[in-house]
Amino acid sequence: MDFAQLLARLDALLQQYRPAYYAQLAPPAPAAALAAFETEFQLKLPLELHQWFGWHDGQAPICFDSLVGFYSLPSLDDMADTMRINCELLADGDFVPNWWRPGWLPFATNGSGDHLCLDLEGTFTGQPGQLIEHWHDYEARTVVFPSVAAWLAAMVQAYETAALTKTEFTDDEVSNFELEPPVGFPLEFVAG
Repeated sequence: MDFAQLLARLDALLQQYRPAYYAQLAPPAPAAALAAFETEFQLKLPLELHQWFGWHDGQAPICFDSLVGFYSLPSLDDMADTMRINCELLADGDFVPNWWRPGWLPFATNGSGDHLCLDLEGTFTGQPGQLIEHWHDYEARTVVFPSVAAWLAAMVQAYETAALTKTEFTDDEVSNFELEPPVGFPLEFVAG
């Protein structure tokens, strides 16, 4: 199943089982904002992230609920702010190797400075497109999924499985969803 189809399934699940959360999702990011982001960071967003931010540009700043696990949705501007700060610290020599990389796109956040990043570089594995957990104060760097599509498929499956026994999900229930990674994942690494 392709990414757009998975995103449509997630959209329907959120509307049905989390209507209050769904109402807090922002409108899509304008194409001009996506182009400006690419220009500023001198990179090309993968199609999946164009579709992701074209679905919703994060969630309302007053909404602290998570989409899945402890991850919520930052806006494109929030993602850019995180990248600016970390790239500046990297350029200043404040990080050990692989604490932060310029090709990490922090498209999900726990709100405490930690992120799920789409890794354009293939850090540690040589496989661009993988998802890596970035902790702001901890050196573990776990490659949790081989791609954003695999992560989205696991999230849709978690929602659909939970929907077999529920009519609506609370934030606490969604925070406890455990996504099933493909065989061979997660892969554990350490910055430094």
